[in-house]
Amino acid sequence: MGAPRPKYCRTYTRKQVAEALPEIVDAFAKEAKKGSVAHMKMLSNLGALDKGEMPAVKKRRGKTTVGRLLERLKKEPAAE
Repeated sequence: MGAPRPKYCRTYTRKQVAEALPEIVDAFAKEAKKGSVAHMKMLSNLGALDKGEMPAVKKRRGKTTVGRLLERLKKEPAAE
């Protein structure tokens, strides 16, 4: 397979990194276990451990009053 076109480089790179990620993380973990602070910092960045807790997912707002009225009008038979 030849080199990707420039506009596809980002997509291609992301795909390759995603496929290799398990091995990459394993290698970083092995080095971190040996005491490498640099590898531990990189693992923290990759796992977003330095960001703390994940923010709560924002719930979508319910339907507006107008939206509910329009739904009700569609459901009700037309008054003659």
